[in-house]
Amino acid sequence: MPHVLRSSFLLIVIFLSACSDGSDKKVAEKKTTETETGNANSKFGYFKPDGDSLIIPAFEIEVHLSQKAEAKLSKENETIIVSASFIGIPKDTTSTAFLESGETGIAGKDIEIRNGSIAKFENIKFSKSLYDSLSDKDIQLLINVFSGRHSSTDNLLDCGIIEDKLSKVQGKKFKIDCKLIYGED
Repeated sequence: MPHVLRSSFLLIVIFLSACSDGSDKKVAEKKTTETETGNANSKFGYFKPDGDSLIIPAFEIEVHLSQKAEAKLSKENETIIVSASFIGIPKDTTSTAFLESGETGIAGKDIEIRNGSIAKFENIKFSKSLYDSLSDKDIQLLINVFSGRHSSTDNLLDCGIIEDKLSKVQGKKFKIDCKLIYGED
């Protein structure tokens, strides 16, 4: 009889231990997943709610100038504008804005830097109602770079662009190469 009690007790301990380990593991896995994806289970995906607004996840742009472009901008005491446009597709495709361009503007921000600086895009907000009006919640980002036009009315730079879904850009740092626009490079 003592052997039967010992076996029963051992089975109960094993059973309880197995149940406990499984549930703890699921909780730990869920926390890890939410952290890695920026809480993708949130109603607003990777956007952070802030009152009636949503905050776009931060990212950085490093502008790399060719030697001649760097020398000219330095000589002219010229700046660089890094321009971010956030674009989406509305559910209502009969709106004037959509019919004209095939998209709707969500937000935009220009950051003026000097060579060697990094444009940090952070704390950019747009309304939750605009988010709700989008058919695709993974908005598009377009980055353009040009000279600040302090020394000339013309843009002096020929730069690459970044155009991608925000889900692929969030939290990252990108490099854009620029040279002089008038073939002096």
